[in-house]
Amino acid sequence: MNDKRAARELNPEANAYDHPEVADRKRAAAGIGGVLHAMDFAIRQNALLPLWVTNKPGGVDCPGCAWPDPAPGEQKIVEFCENGAKAVAEETTGERCTPEFFAEHSIEDMRAETDYWLGRQGRLTTPMILRPGESHYSPITYGEAFDIIAEKMGEIEPDEAVFYTSGRTSNEAAYMYQLMARRLGTNNLPDCSNMCHESSGAALGSTIGIGKGTVTLDDIHNAGLIITVGQNPGTNHPRMLAALEQQKRNGGKIVAINPLPEAGLLNFRNPQAVRGVVGEGTALADEYMRIRLNGDLAFFQALNRELIRRDALDHEFLDEYCTGVEETIEHLKNLNDDDYAAATGLRPEAVTRLADMVEEADGVIVCWAMGTTQHKNSVPTLKEIVNFLLLTGNMGKPGAGACPVRGHSNVQGDRTMGIWERPPEPLLARLDKEFGFTSPRKHGYDVVNTIRAARDGKVKLFMAMGGNFVRATPDTLVTEEAMSNVELTVHVSTKLNGSHLINGGTSIILPALARTDQDMQNGVIQSVTVEDSMGMVHTSTGRRTANPGLMSEPRIVGEIAHRAFGDPFWLEMAGDYTVIRRHIENTIPGFADYETRIQRPGGFALPNGPRERNFSNVPAGKATLTPNTLEVLRVPEGHLILQTLRSHDQYNTTIYGLDDRYRGIYDGRRVVFVNPDDCRDLGLNDGDLVDIVSVWEDGERRAPTFRVVEYDTAKGCAAAYFPETNVLIPLDSTAETSNTPTSKSIIVRFEPAA
Repeated sequence: MNDKRAARELNPEANAYDHPEVADRKRAAAGIGGVLHAMDFAIRQNALLPLWVTNKPGGVDCPGCAWPDPAPGEQKIVEFCENGAKAVAEETTGERCTPEFFAEHSIEDMRAETDYWLGRQGRLTTPMILRPGESHYSPITYGEAFDIIAEKMGEIEPDEAVFYTSGRTSNEAAYMYQLMARRLGTNNLPDCSNMCHESSGAALGSTIGIGKGTVTLDDIHNAGLIITVGQNPGTNHPRMLAALEQQKRNGGKIVAINPLPEAGLLNFRNPQAVRGVVGEGTALADEYMRIRLNGDLAFFQALNRELIRRDALDHEFLDEYCTGVEETIEHLKNLNDDDYAAATGLRPEAVTRLADMVEEADGVIVCWAMGTTQHKNSVPTLKEIVNFLLLTGNMGKPGAGACPVRGHSNVQGDRTMGIWERPPEPLLARLDKEFGFTSPRKHGYDVVNTIRAARDGKVKLFMAMGGNFVRATPDTLVTEEAMSNVELTVHVSTKLNGSHLINGGTSIILPALARTDQDMQNGVIQSVTVEDSMGMVHTSTGRRTANPGLMSEPRIVGEIAHRAFGDPFWLEMAGDYTVIRRHIENTIPGFADYETRIQRPGGFALPNGPRERNFSNVPAGKATLTPNTLEVLRVPEGHLILQTLRSHDQYNTTIYGLDDRYRGIYDGRRVVFVNPDDCRDLGLNDGDLVDIVSVWEDGERRAPTFRVVEYDTAKGCAAAYFPETNVLIPLDSTAETSNTPTSKSIIVRFEPAA
């Protein structure tokens, strides 16, 4: 593998240097600048009408983040953010990627372009096929494509097929998709959760009995203290800033724990308030702790030890609702102070200050995102956060609890609908009863194991419902080689991306309706449903007239499955989404009276036991505290810990533009942020061009030609954008239990660029 990697020419995107310009970074998020940027995107892409009804009852749910909507009576004139405007504009663009484009551009030509350029070509209009040995995609009808896919499904063993899902997929499409996989006979259902919040689900499910957060939007507004960990809401879920502002105005406090200072956690200029447009905005973080990467476990263990020392525990709650208390407390008392200092880079006073705030607060919420979920020790870290909430009784009461903030719009709903490679037996039994077939019980592939299986020649059909699998996943060159072994790849997409260009045998692109598009089936406008980060389910109804002939995701799945299996229910569901919802109601807990409840403004909340202090889903029958072993991430001399992150003009692998104005980066993406002291120690200067090199047991990985930008990140740490730096993460470097790639703790060194 090392010889192949060395001999193989790197993807041109990885070699390109895009000459970024560096300017002053921002000290506040949103404000009039955010409005102007949002309107610029909206006007250029004809997105004003969809934006007006975005995140409102009867309108379109934003295809961006999964932050919940305010109650209908509490909504503002507009309920979208700058990045929401970009996400909607991305779908409503007037540009079209037609068969003529594919006739003009060969696969080789397109591989020489960036994903940003590919996305700028516009919405896909026609199913396309790339046959073995051909240099260009050519048009094909939906029917012909469906026949090819169904025929392949009939030829292979069930576990030779993989069905990947992106978080934007609606509940209805996700339900049909997982049903198709299980009707075929496989649980190979990897999804984007495997790369993002799988660690959250593993930690929460085993300790409190549900793999989701426990708070509501009202809890956020009324919490006495909110601790955000490994999170940048100003870019990744900007509507959260308005909720944090309201919490601050209600007298609450905020502590931010993050290696980089993020503008959105420093100050929020609410564009819908006078103070945000012409005033100074709202200062958010009362404390900003620039922690060393991978230091969160040590920090929360030190915090818990301090609270134990003070006896600032909720003994009544612990006695009634918890188990594992005594052994966890005894374990925490033995924390080594030197390990704390080495892991966090913070002084002990940081812990005592936060402990003071915890004691004073009436209700504490801990919010986190991928900064905590993408380390080798992410699951123990999140269990330690649960320990903190349980020790202090901050679970199942107003203004308190756990809040993993999901990135994708419906990634949580996809999992609720059964998109999971390790489905629970009760779900499979209900599906069997409802549809009259026997679902497979063998666990399937997650994302990392899908790549391993494809690398080893065990995947013959790979189908992706949205997303950009090759660019989103780790170990870029290994992933490309693995996907080149697959006999048939199928991508259900709205726009062109890099994954469409990595293929082995035959590759099919199936263009689909976007969420903002009007979805007409059998003469009736259809609505779909989604679930937000806090377990609220509500409708989304597209308004835009799409390109004639485009099919919806439920229709695409239904047509393929009907051809493959012949069951009558596939076309029934594809033609009327109320039929899908009746099946969901019969098989997924919490969806009783589904059709009626989604007609209510704001939708309805799914059951959440921990909110009611019901922990019956935990094997012990009680919330479980756990002793977690601390292993400090040691870094060789001359090396730093690198984390991957998004720019402000980016949503996951979708690149809206080449600026990151909050961090002062313009017209480029190949930058690496390094602490000035580390630059001096390493002999680097601001503006130097370097290759980033990660070293692993199976050899080096290299991301070439990045501009060094001096930045006040935590000492010993660095940061750079993904997917450009995904090449540095080995396929086998994953989190314990969750198997999530370790994108936030990559040990690297720098070499002068060639």
